[in-house]
Amino acid sequence: MARSIFFYTDSTVFGGAEQALFMLIEELDRNAWAPTLLLEDAGAGPPLADHLGDLDVPVQSVPPMPLGAAGAARAPALARMLRRRRPDVFHASLSWPLAAKYGLAAAVVARVPATVATVQLFPEFELGRSSRWQMRALAAGVDRYIAVSRDIAAKLGQRMSWPAAKIEVVHNAVRLNRCASPRSAQLRDELSGGRERPVVLTIARLDPQKGHPVLLEAAARLPGINFALAGDGPERARLEAQAESLGLGNRVGFLGHRTDVPDLLDACDVFALPSLYEGSSLALLEAMAARRAVVSSAIGGTEELIGDGEDGLLVPPGDATALAAALRRLLADAALRRRLADRARQRAERDFSAAAMCASVTRIYDRLLADA
Repeated sequence: MARSIFFYTDSTVFGGAEQALFMLIEELDRNAWAPTLLLEDAGAGPPLADHLGDLDVPVQSVPPMPLGAAGAARAPALARMLRRRRPDVFHASLSWPLAAKYGLAAAVVARVPATVATVQLFPEFELGRSSRWQMRALAAGVDRYIAVSRDIAAKLGQRMSWPAAKIEVVHNAVRLNRCASPRSAQLRDELSGGRERPVVLTIARLDPQKGHPVLLEAAARLPGINFALAGDGPERARLEAQAESLGLGNRVGFLGHRTDVPDLLDACDVFALPSLYEGSSLALLEAMAARRAVVSSAIGGTEELIGDGEDGLLVPPGDATALAAALRRLLADAALRRRLADRARQRAERDFSAAAMCASVTRIYDRLLADA
């Protein structure tokens, strides 16, 4: 009989963390595991439900549980529901260490046999004395934290003081069979502006984390090269104004949210991701799987996916001059692009398949349930 898993996220956006969660649900062996997805009710319906596609999973709405008194007051109702439904596993997806705090607390109070949390990002934030005490108490009840990089695992131990024995690393993964797409001449023409220009692609939410201002500064140093920015977010107006002030209007395209990522990757020459911090970037993994040469920031997490000069190029975060130089080097050397792209694909196949990621996570479930 399949054992039940309740997956939970308090996220209101569809980004890398949510894609990773959906990928895990998709990969589960349904003969062994019966998943249910808990999404916070945003009034008109959980917005993440719009991105489920053909993902075969029952969805249940739960009231929002934000940090603070309002979230704490709603946790007991979730705990009662969990006691009634009796899942074997409660697995929360955390976009940062304090995410899903009350959802996890409810699972601990309800004595779910295995309570698990995946931490996708560790941004800079201040943690007051009261919050630090609360998070340590919660960590005592959570059975396992999954960090998507060794860098995040280290920060959880050092900054949050969570027990090392409760932290395991499972990198994010990529659907290898969904990253190949035949080249579209029309799309290539769109990205290059109808000219024989190289195209640098970035796929990322328009958020300060992703370092787009640095990319635009690098673009200003690279005349004759087009830049395509796929993604949307709160920084769009600011970035469009920056592009205009740098005189990049006809060489930078803001593509907005796109669902044709494999096509975009096939239509570009180089993929760039100048993030200031990352966990285990799905966009980067998709570019690697699509056999695209990549230039990215030398930051924790990313350095675990890419070896500088081996399967991509890494540059210091925030350094537009270094980013421009790396892009110039790749675009001028087709043999280097092919070599790095081929090795990136091989690395993705060897280390970052969705099946391997799912197997690692379910082994954690099995061990916890065996000890319960």
